[in-house]
Amino acid sequence: MSGGPVVAAFLGTQALGDFVMYHLTAASVARSLQGARLVVVYRADRPYKDFVTRLNPWVADTVVLPADPGRVAPLDWLDGGGPLPRPDILLTPSMLEVNRCLGRPPRFRVPAEAAAGLAARLAARGVDPDRWFAVLHVRETGYQFRRDVDAARCADPLTYVPAVEDIIAQGGQVVRIGDPTMAPLPARTGLVDLRHDGTFEDQAHAIARARFFLGTDSGPTQLACALKTPVATTNAVQFGVWNDGDLALAKRYRLADGRVLATRELMDMGALNAHGKRPGGMVQMDNTPEELRAVAARMVAATADCPGWRGDAAADGGAATDDAVTLPLAWRAMTDMGRVEVWE
Repeated sequence: MSGGPVVAAFLGTQALGDFVMYHLTAASVARSLQGARLVVVYRADRPYKDFVTRLNPWVADTVVLPADPGRVAPLDWLDGGGPLPRPDILLTPSMLEVNRCLGRPPRFRVPAEAAAGLAARLAARGVDPDRWFAVLHVRETGYQFRRDVDAARCADPLTYVPAVEDIIAQGGQVVRIGDPTMAPLPARTGLVDLRHDGTFEDQAHAIARARFFLGTDSGPTQLACALKTPVATTNAVQFGVWNDGDLALAKRYRLADGRVLATRELMDMGALNAHGKRPGGMVQMDNTPEELRAVAARMVAATADCPGWRGDAAADGGAATDDAVTLPLAWRAMTDMGRVEVWE
């Protein structure tokens, strides 16, 4: 491989959200260096990794390792042996938090060669191409790769039903994504459920074309941010959104004396950072259906300039002029990466 510097990034994670965010940070480094080529290395241990990688327009080459954790990349690959070109910069997982992005996080886009077919599949599943829609994802505990992990990030999907009904009453549609273990929502015209018959590619494309994304803090939330779809993260125990205009509504924490901590207090404690210590010894309270309805109404109003399916996002571009990157990459809070609206 000739030309500019080679940036090699080992995307050593399995979780969807982390995998998306590692991609973004790696892309931001490649974007900042003139003529750089990004090579990503990852294990084939999750079904979504290949398509997520296709969504990242900065990736020049991939090295896919076997799913078996006992199989490792030989050390001599770092010297140009094997399938990995000799890297000028090697980014390890600990360096790839999205909080370490250089500049604003880059943009994902659905490959042009896949978009038309995915749009047809979405329409065949009942999404009217002449009406706008929102995507809904509410994290639950049954997903096969994260079963019973971090239940505090989950919520009852039935509490979102009034918000769904409001969206449909205002002329929209709701596309629900997730996995087949999730609890069903009451069937109604205007609600399309992709939990059973929608592939990951279908769900990712729906996120890309949605007027906005409504959900809890989970991997699809970060994917929506990467695709630059406006996002409202609700029932949040940490803030995983970063684009201008995104909205975050945290869960509540009630003290033994009955006082409920304000969101600003939680932020000042660092409890809403990715690695923050969550409050202990308190009662955690989910967002109410009325709060969720208000959030949905806010997103409908904020996205009034999108009367139909969201168009294909342009690739995140611009010629880089830098010839060096300073390591370690600086860390910053998620709320410092964009103008995120934090609701009390």
